[in-house]
Amino acid sequence: MPNFGVSNAFCDFANYMEFLVVIAFFGYIYYLRNYADLRTPSEKEEAALSEGIKLYENGQTDQAFAYFDLKIRQKPKSCIAYLYRGLCQKKLGNPGAALADIRAGLSYDDQVFTLHLELGKLLLEQNEPEQALAAFNKAVTLSAETSAAPYHWRSKALRQIGHETGAMQDAERERHLIEALKTHPKASNTSGSAFFDKRLAINMVMITLTSALLVYVIKNAESIHLPYLVAVFSAISIGFVEPYRGWLLAILQCALLVAGYFLFTSVPEDRGRQELENFSLYGSMILTFAASFLGGFLKRALNMK
Repeated sequence: MPNFGVSNAFCDFANYMEFLVVIAFFGYIYYLRNYADLRTPSEKEEAALSEGIKLYENGQTDQAFAYFDLKIRQKPKSCIAYLYRGLCQKKLGNPGAALADIRAGLSYDDQVFTLHLELGKLLLEQNEPEQALAAFNKAVTLSAETSAAPYHWRSKALRQIGHETGAMQDAERERHLIEALKTHPKASNTSGSAFFDKRLAINMVMITLTSALLVYVIKNAESIHLPYLVAVFSAISIGFVEPYRGWLLAILQCALLVAGYFLFTSVPEDRGRQELENFSLYGSMILTFAASFLGGFLKRALNMK
């Protein structure tokens, strides 16, 4: 006697698979376009603003200021545009406006070491060495030994507040780093943000909980629809909270789904139920990748506004 329950479940799965393949295909294209680019947002901004940066570096300060002023009106959250407009303001003799631009840039991305470095320089010029020292400390940390400038300026700040020993140590570190960079130059970095950080660790814990919930749904749902719905919403959340590292969380969720299902649950004796759970499990894994790309896309689109 034919098992119509299994047959209907298989037909539903086949229909969903067509939809999933389309999503996965476009998701992979989106991945190649965005996720495969390992540059940080500030590095991408710097590349996009190269024309204005060349104007500034060539001493065409007025033209550079006009360029970055226009870019800020077009994209008000561009930290690199604020950085270079601030540098232009400084050259044009407007330290107050320069300070406001640097701080505005930091409000949009506080992981760019050059912004902290320039903030410290401006504060040092205004006879605020202790505040400048805090900015230089951040610049040293974020630069990750890719530039000797933070050590140079921190040495100056330490000397101004009377910490001669610390100033000498930074000056010595600056000399060693200059020599090391000459021998083994590193790729230029405007941002020194670590890949693994506290935020990613917290999100990994959340993924563990959502994976456990999804395994429970797969084991108790009467059709594939509810597991797929839970998988979509959890995966969109992955991409939304981690638009650049969501792929790692998607891999983690898939691994936890497989481990949780096969190690901590029992295989149903009923053949139809077993196939339904398998369809729910593997379909949810495909949806995890596809929907995480979608979540990342939504987050990036909102950040562009």
